[in-house]
Formats: sequence, C-alpha cells, structure tokens
Amino acid sequence: MKKFEQGKFEIFTTKADAIDKFMQMQRVCREELSSENRIEFYCSKKGKIAITNPPRKHIENKNSTKLFAEIIEDGKTYVTYYTVYSHFNNVLKFISLIMSIVMAIIAIVLAVANVDKTVSPIVLVFCLLFFVFQLFNSAKEQKNSPKDSKIMIKELQKRVEAVSLW
Repeated sequence: MKKFEQGKFEIFTTKADAIDKFMQMQRVCREELSSENRIEFYCSKKGKIAITNPPRKHIENKNSTKLFAEIIEDGKTYVTYYTVYSHFNNVLKFISLIMSIVMAIIAIVLAVANVDKTVSPIVLVFCLLFFVFQLFNSAKEQKNSPKDSKIMIKELQKRVEAVSLW
C-alpha cells in the first residue's frame, strides 16, 4: 500500500463524544470520487474511521484509494488520518482480465472448430471489450488516486468540523 497523505485535525470535544457523533454520521457520502464511484464513511466503537467504497459485488467498481483515521485523546482530541492506494484491487482486476482472455481463447477455439458460428464471435468481442475496459480503468484509477485522496480528506474535514460544532 502506498501512502499519499497523512495529517490530523483537532476536535473540540471528548473522544467518547466524538465517537458517538461520528457513529451517527455513518452513511454514504454526497461526494463522489473522480471515477464517479460513491464513498461511505464508517466509524467503529473504538474510534477507527474509514472512508472507502460501499460494499459491492463487482470487482471492477471497487476503488483502490482509501482513507483510514483514528480518534486519539492526548490532553486534546485529534483525528489522525492517512490515505493509501492499494494495489490489491488491481490484482483482482488483473485476474478478471486473465479470465476474460481465457474465455476469448475458448471462443476462438470454438469458432475455429465450427461448433457455433454465431455465439463464438460475440463472446470474443465481449471478452476483448471487457479486457480493454479493465486495462483503461485500472490505469485511470491509479492516475486519479491523489485527487481521490484529497476528496476523502475534505469529506473527513467536513465531518470533523460538524462534530466540533455539534
């Protein structure tokens, strides 16, 4: 995982009160990432915070940039945060690319063997389109990761300000 940014925000309340208020704010955020993916704000009972994608079934819709934070009380109350870019989602995307290549090879073999002349070319075209889309999407996501990181930090900052003003 590659760290992009880290820092901290001061909260003008106690740790327990901040955790309670952050937990009440858990939900999908209004802000979207550069890929138009939604993000969701989570806070645990121990004060661990995450801003990441809502749970999804499809690998290609997952974002690799995430924000993690923790509420710390040391005389004053702070939220320390860092954003990371994880290559794990790209590995999963790469595996799905390999699967699409295998399906394309099977489609070519079926077309050459004259098993089904109508289905094989259609499967081949869809596999190739999926491959190109995944390749383009992974490269674009890594390029936009610093921008997505700033969006997540701004979202955390808004919530910290809301807790302080509560």
